[in-house]
Amino acid sequence: MTLPESPLGAELRVTGLRLPAADAFRLSEMGIRLGTLAHVTQHAAFGGRVIAVAGSRFALDGETAALIDVEPVERMG
Repeated sequence: MTLPESPLGAELRVTGLRLPAADAFRLSEMGIRLGTLAHVTQHAAFGGRVIAVAGSRFALDGETAALIDVEPVERMG
């Protein structure tokens, strides 16, 4: 599943970044890398998403979000 396909409030794990190397590196600098846990906090226009990662929130445009692969994560407890 890609990030725009994820429902509002979903807990996710990043499983793939199909972005150009420079863009993937920038996301990595922001803490969005393979294995990262993220929470979808808002759906934005044109497929964009706002996600929470390690205490920070990031707004991603729809084109970038469509190139981020994720899988749902079950909350424990």
